[in-house]
Amino acid sequence: MNRQWLAGLLLVLAWAVLAVGSPAVYVKTEAGFVEVSLADFPLIEGTVAYEGPAMDGGEANWKSANTYRGVSLLAVIESVGGIAAADSLGVVAVDGWYKMLPASVLSGDTVAGVPILALERNGESGEDWEDGPMLVFLPDDEAFSNEDMLTALGPEFSHYFGEEPSTTGMMVKGVAYLVPDYDGSALPLQPEVVSLDEPSYPNGNVLTVVRGDDSRAYTMEEVEAFDTLAGQGTFTTSTNAEYAASYVGVPMTTLIGNVNSDATIRVTAADGYSMNYEAETFQDTSEGTWILAYKEDGEYMPFDPGYFRIVRVGDESTHFPSALSAKMVVLIEVLGVYVDYSLELSGAVDRTFSRSELEEGVGCPCHVSTVTVTSKGVASEYAGIPLWRLIAFVDDDVFPAAELGLHYDEADFNDALAGTGYAIDLVASDGYTQTVTSDLIAHNDLFIVAFKKDGVFMDPESNGYMRFVFDDSVQLPEDSNLRSVKFLAEILLGL
Repeated sequence: MNRQWLAGLLLVLAWAVLAVGSPAVYVKTEAGFVEVSLADFPLIEGTVAYEGPAMDGGEANWKSANTYRGVSLLAVIESVGGIAAADSLGVVAVDGWYKMLPASVLSGDTVAGVPILALERNGESGEDWEDGPMLVFLPDDEAFSNEDMLTALGPEFSHYFGEEPSTTGMMVKGVAYLVPDYDGSALPLQPEVVSLDEPSYPNGNVLTVVRGDDSRAYTMEEVEAFDTLAGQGTFTTSTNAEYAASYVGVPMTTLIGNVNSDATIRVTAADGYSMNYEAETFQDTSEGTWILAYKEDGEYMPFDPGYFRIVRVGDESTHFPSALSAKMVVLIEVLGVYVDYSLELSGAVDRTFSRSELEEGVGCPCHVSTVTVTSKGVASEYAGIPLWRLIAFVDDDVFPAAELGLHYDEADFNDALAGTGYAIDLVASDGYTQTVTSDLIAHNDLFIVAFKKDGVFMDPESNGYMRFVFDDSVQLPEDSNLRSVKFLAEILLGL
């Protein structure tokens, strides 16, 4: 058996392995080769005519147009972590033929158009069309010219027939491997594949949020304890394919807290890839609400693309670009100016609640009460923490451990002491004070320390970070002239 015949047989066998069942390719990662099924991606369709080498006399040499259906090359790469650290991608056929693509062309934003791995040509696939998966470019004008190739790929990565550029040579047939920064070395016919193992999280923590100098790690159970939101979301990929699903997650504004609209929010994925958002992006609810999703179509998301993914949800018309949808999120950081406010409570003991403790507290439904307050004929909804629940931390020496934050037990509130009607002073940062009695607010969720007005965190310039308010329905004693307190900073118990 001669070597040439044996080599050909091995190539056929290797291609047969890849062709059984759904089409797949081997993608090289730092951990090794990962087998990626192409059946897991939405199909993209487009028509394109390729230009061959110029004919004698310089006449253009256009080939017949064909219609292709396939999957986004970028989507396949991103499914195993992307090539953020690579400058180029090797697209390698089962017979060893390959082409190198600069990383910049993968997005589909160049004149070369969207690069895909075509699985069909003119409606034919499988045994009727044996060239797939095939590297194909789908430019917007449906014509991939030699000039387009040189502009998008540069002379280094373009194909030449002799000395003439020719886009037809970029059509890699029978693609079997995708290798970042490929060096042209021989690849194994059946590489040993690895699984993308889920990361090991210390103490079960899956998410870290850094706000100023404060860093907090959360387990999945703790994330689910926040106020959650469910809705429909549809993202559009760089190849204009749409993917719709229903999501459940925590509003991003709950996680980042009351920050200035021009603050920068840095989001980092498990693979180290990070992207920056303006806080204003998450605060804008005109086209839906941005959430850190952990469920998709009723199921917890796997590590890829989970456990967490940033999506915008709303009704069926809610769309957003996939470029804004960070996935595998493990770290959220609030950068820039971060004002660290606090709430001081003084009674039988003293307790200071930090900004992160307060904003986490108002993000949990079990802590929050919503009241309606009408001012100058305009009714607004305020959301915050019932005053009596805060009092429970300092009205005697029975209270939760400090590391539990705003966790509380109703039994911590001293009912007997509250019945005496001691004074509670609510003090603003400028010294303005209002006084309410303990018997009036005991177990009454209509008196709150508010952090949100009409669904968004209050403007620190006009209301302060916190404001004491009470519901319109509250019946005050005849001799009471109780008012709300803006810029609330301190609560003093007259014990």
